[in-house]
Amino acid sequence: MSSNDHTQYRAGTSIGLLPGDILTACDNELNVPTGYLGHSAIAVDERHIVEAVISYPYIQLASKESFFSPHPLCAVYRPKDPSWGTAAARCAYDYFLKSREHLQKGTVLPPFSFDLNVALDDPWTSVYCSKLVWLSYHFGVGYTLPNDFGLFTPEDLDYNLSRDPNFILVYKHPGFQFLIDS
Repeated sequence: MSSNDHTQYRAGTSIGLLPGDILTACDNELNVPTGYLGHSAIAVDERHIVEAVISYPYIQLASKESFFSPHPLCAVYRPKDPSWGTAAARCAYDYFLKSREHLQKGTVLPPFSFDLNVALDDPWTSVYCSKLVWLSYHFGVGYTLPNDFGLFTPEDLDYNLSRDPNFILVYKHPGFQFLIDS
């Protein structure tokens, strides 16, 4: 990849997203070394994602550039069935809207937390980035992605989706790699 291609990629202009595309990165904005934690989001249309972030408000609708620019070491997976993507994207967007309704009433739901005591299928007690993706497919499509440990992580997304016949890999940065099975 030339430096010009890398710049274009970092701006998010080189990947055409479809609703339900799953973005997962092996880097993060928490000063945790690359390959250990990561970040993920779900596309709701060609230009926007829904993501759960550690800063308020926790569920955000954002531009795809806001994901790709700080997370160049990423992969993008797409469901083979476009109806799955549409349903998962609708679920993610509705989740975003419901979290906004709670905020307008003065309640922070869901709060951002990596609480291991909260069930993965509990959408309102806590959320984190990859859990939001899991919830969108679980409730939006009725498809449950497998989880190997307590937290469902961006590494779990990459591992599962790379082996799942229902998804295709759209893009993977050559430097994308998780260093641990989380």
